[in-house]
Amino acid sequence: MRNRLALLSLILAFVLLIPGVTRPILELRGSVDKAQLVALGKQVVADTPGVMPMLSGMAMNLLDGLDVSGSIPAYRKSRSIVGTVGELFNSGNHVVGFLVMLFSIIVPVVKAGLLLFGMVAPRHAWGGTAFGVAGLISKWSMADVFVVATIVAFLAANATRDMGEIFILDARFGAGFYYFLGYCLLSILSAQLLRSPVVE
Repeated sequence: MRNRLALLSLILAFVLLIPGVTRPILELRGSVDKAQLVALGKQVVADTPGVMPMLSGMAMNLLDGLDVSGSIPAYRKSRSIVGTVGELFNSGNHVVGFLVMLFSIIVPVVKAGLLLFGMVAPRHAWGGTAFGVAGLISKWSMADVFVVATIVAFLAANATRDMGEIFILDARFGAGFYYFLGYCLLSILSAQLLRSPVVE
């Protein structure tokens, strides 16, 4: 029974991994507060030496007449793991791109494939070897670290939300994050079920 649950968990984990690496994991949105921007403009006009008083007064009147309610969208970016890898390679960061690809895509796929092979063909000569290699690869798997790093990035980005600065950065988890988190949890569950003694 445990082997069947482990196999089901592993198949579901593998299914969740695909959208987990192809759909956006994090969306960053930046906006500029209009009131803060106008206040900065007034300060620049007031602090700039050599500006004629007439021009300074006109600039202040112009700034006072602006609608300062709300904010202006200034930045929006969302990336999937695959998109991030592509962007890193395109920007010349080949080593970092390769490491992200290795630990977030290649290692989970190879590990899942080996575990799946070991479960489907346990009596095959290579079945035990597949489990052994998957166990070694698991030590190099960075999926859980990746999820924690994403959470830390999310919290750090949201820390600037209420600081009263001109630029406000807002981070939101994308669907890819939840798929990848589901992959992590199901992958860990399947590994735990395999380590337990088989009771049928």
